Amino acid sequence: MEKRKKKYQLTPRETDILYVMWKAGKPLVASEIAGEELALATVHTTLKRMIKKNVVEVDGFAKSGNVFARCYRPTISLMEFELAVFSDAYKSMTCRDITVTDLMEAYLDGLEGDTLLEELDGLERFIREKRKETGTGKAD
Repeated sequence: MEKRKKKYQLTPRETDILYVMWKAGKPLVASEIAGEELALATVHTTLKRMIKKNVVEVDGFAKSGNVFARCYRPTISLMEFELAVFSDAYKSMTCRDITVTDLMEAYLDGLEGDTLLEELDGLERFIREKRKETGTGKAD
């Protein structure tokens, strides 16, 4: 079976650091990322790897205690990351019979009222746009 390359090849520790950064909603120095689960030295080493992977970048400097420290920020959004993780998981599923339509049916089955209508409207817009792009189907 063909092995697919994931869009973001991140370790669990790298992923944890990204979630800390997204939750903060602002650039952080390494000491703000470190905590009970992550030692400061580990955070520094991991941030260096994440910069090489282009998922984090230096975003200026901030005073940290008596010194100035680099501030870091993610180069990808939480939504972009989680959609990539979901897409990678879907593409690597063992059962090849599950279609995107099956996924949408399973997802929409649990929705009601305005939420269901908003999702259906969004799907209809997406389908119309894709049909226009490919030159297939009906135009409005």
